Amino acid sequence: MRRDILLAVLTWVLLGALSITRPADASEQIGTGKAGLLGGDLTDPQDAIQEREPVAYAQDRSENELRPLNAAWLRMKSAPTSPPGTPPHQRHAYQSWQGAPACSIFLNNPEKRKWYVGFKDGGRGGPTRAEPYYCAVEFRNAFILTHFTLTTAPDMPDRDPKSWAIQGSNTGKDDEWTDLYTCNAPDREGSPLRANPRCETTLFTSFTSADMAKAVSVKDLRKFEARLKGRNLEKADFAVPARPYRCFRIAVYSCFNANTMQVEDVTKPPGFALGQVELFGVSAATAALAPARKTETAPAEVPSPAAEVGNATGPDVPFIISYWCGPPKSETTLARYKEIAEAGFNVAMPAIDASWGDVVAGLGDAHNRKFLDLCKQVGIKGIIWAGVPLGGPKKTDWGPPAPAEIPAIHKALDALVAKYSSHPALLGYFITDEPGVEKFDRLAVVNQYLLKKDPKHLPYINLLPNYAGGEWKHPAYEATVARYIDVVKPALVSWDHYRQMFEGGDENFYWHNLEAIRRLCSKANLPYNQIIVSLKHMGYRECSEADLRWQVYTSLAYGSRGIQYFTYWDVKELAWAGAPAIMTLDGRRDVKYEYVKRINHRIAALGPTLVNLTLTGAYCSGPMPPGGQPLVADAPVKNMEGGPMLVGCFQDAKGLPYVMVVNRSFRDRITARLTLDGKTAAVSEISQETGKALDAGPLTGGVLDVPLEAGEGRLFVLVRRSDHSDRVEAGSVADKVMAGTSRDLKHGQGDRR
Repeated sequence: MRRDILLAVLTWVLLGALSITRPADASEQIGTGKAGLLGGDLTDPQDAIQEREPVAYAQDRSENELRPLNAAWLRMKSAPTSPPGTPPHQRHAYQSWQGAPACSIFLNNPEKRKWYVGFKDGGRGGPTRAEPYYCAVEFRNAFILTHFTLTTAPDMPDRDPKSWAIQGSNTGKDDEWTDLYTCNAPDREGSPLRANPRCETTLFTSFTSADMAKAVSVKDLRKFEARLKGRNLEKADFAVPARPYRCFRIAVYSCFNANTMQVEDVTKPPGFALGQVELFGVSAATAALAPARKTETAPAEVPSPAAEVGNATGPDVPFIISYWCGPPKSETTLARYKEIAEAGFNVAMPAIDASWGDVVAGLGDAHNRKFLDLCKQVGIKGIIWAGVPLGGPKKTDWGPPAPAEIPAIHKALDALVAKYSSHPALLGYFITDEPGVEKFDRLAVVNQYLLKKDPKHLPYINLLPNYAGGEWKHPAYEATVARYIDVVKPALVSWDHYRQMFEGGDENFYWHNLEAIRRLCSKANLPYNQIIVSLKHMGYRECSEADLRWQVYTSLAYGSRGIQYFTYWDVKELAWAGAPAIMTLDGRRDVKYEYVKRINHRIAALGPTLVNLTLTGAYCSGPMPPGGQPLVADAPVKNMEGGPMLVGCFQDAKGLPYVMVVNRSFRDRITARLTLDGKTAAVSEISQETGKALDAGPLTGGVLDVPLEAGEGRLFVLVRRSDHSDRVEAGSVADKVMAGTSRDLKHGQGDRR
């Protein structure tokens, strides 16, 4: 063959290879009809979608009249559409003269519903690259796509998409879509969609079987096990998207029947049809829990719930989202720990029968290893029970240790560190709970030796609240905690407080406790973490979602480095009248699981910002609760009105101020009106979806209005003017905000549940 001909042939082959995106080896057919769907996707998580009037799709009605009930999306848009003044072939995503609108692909009924567009009747001759057919959905939250399915229509194989893409966007604008998966099949043999059987569902994933457990929820993991029936996914179909998206769409560029306006057989007009699309993903906050994997482009700027900052007194302390009383040892399984991570927890505490029963005898090395290995698999950290005899020769003697005892204590701690300090999932060692003041000297030996021997890991001790009695009861409480800090020298101050959730409410101690810890830890430069109640017991009420929000956001506004819930697993010995915890006694998800999941994912987005801020003060509006503090002159907020609220004032390392405003009502929605100081040019909310600053919004008369659900909190950065001009201070985060580096919605709009 002549060299120039050979070169031309090789060039043609190479260009062809580059222009054709072959279907990946992993795509799997998993069933047909409605039974072949995975179910529970982003558009219908509860599989509860209801059509309003199926027969009305063919009528020229509005979107509101035809939009399905219980749809989980905010908006839907499709193309092609029929503009006003033309026949109503398809006015919008919910209408089609054939009764086959675009929304059909999200109705979970592919045997009876399909999206169909005739090339001649409103289809403009067929889809092209310049004008694709598409159906786009916008969600309230941003998600990283993990997998999706496509189901072919019940008939006419030639109408299947041939060249198509799944895309993501955060604006939904026509020119702002990113390809997440593309298929440019040259023919049917090269397509992942088979001509027969019809109504067949094909699965596309960003993971293999080897890393499936890290990528999907427990619920989806079980679905895969049932659908794949032992088959392995050897290769991912697409790379993990580099960033989360609020909008997703399928864009179709060609079908197997060629584009034409000619109809040779009226019973088989050329067109496009599709039965179903299921989209699956994890929220930005949840995705950040998983270990980093290969992405489509650059690594995503997704906030990590476990973002850490240095602490001069010991180990790095993350923004902790955790609980007490984990699944029992018999339930220490991958499925259970996936469930924990799915709920937005980033730190696991010991098993309930390890920390609640005979902890020394009941918790062995094998269980600790298994616990930490599971934490690693699901991308979270774990705190193990120390499990060493720290109570002196009699095991119950917690008095000051005699000099002769100290070598034995050190030896026991050396063994502990040798066993576990190298494990990548270890966050720290659980030492004790609610110690009396007589234990401080012995705890000092334990705590300080661990910090010296293993400075990367946290010795965890939890204190009593200020209503416990004796030296712990307000007002003696502050002196007792000061003594604890001075003697034990902890790396983190943790305490529990539940009385605020008494039936009828009791805030007499709550605000005093928060303020005392704030003052003492600020002086000692220590992080602190409050434990709140989620289990109905000892007079504490069954918590609503507003009750849980109230406890979480008031804690954060007072500077708590995260939150812990008491309890995750049900505690039979404590629960009143069989009341469930976040999980029930028999291991089912209580409704509080969903409450906590929503809250955790939102505060996880705030964590990377909060851990780098210093609380300068927390102030309540009237009516003033017992122990609440009124505004002071140097606070950036000058007035608060609109209802009972709490405002936590923070600043970053450069002195830039932040405020977190919290609705103190357990029942009522309020609009908090904050009058800010004259240095504030604008404000920008820190998104509880992405953790990024939203576009700065101007102030009218220096006033910021913040709508808040009962117990809800929101965090804002105050964009400052310089002292001598109207421009924003240079070199700070604020000028980036004012420059509009974030393209999200204005504060006060969007990013709302």
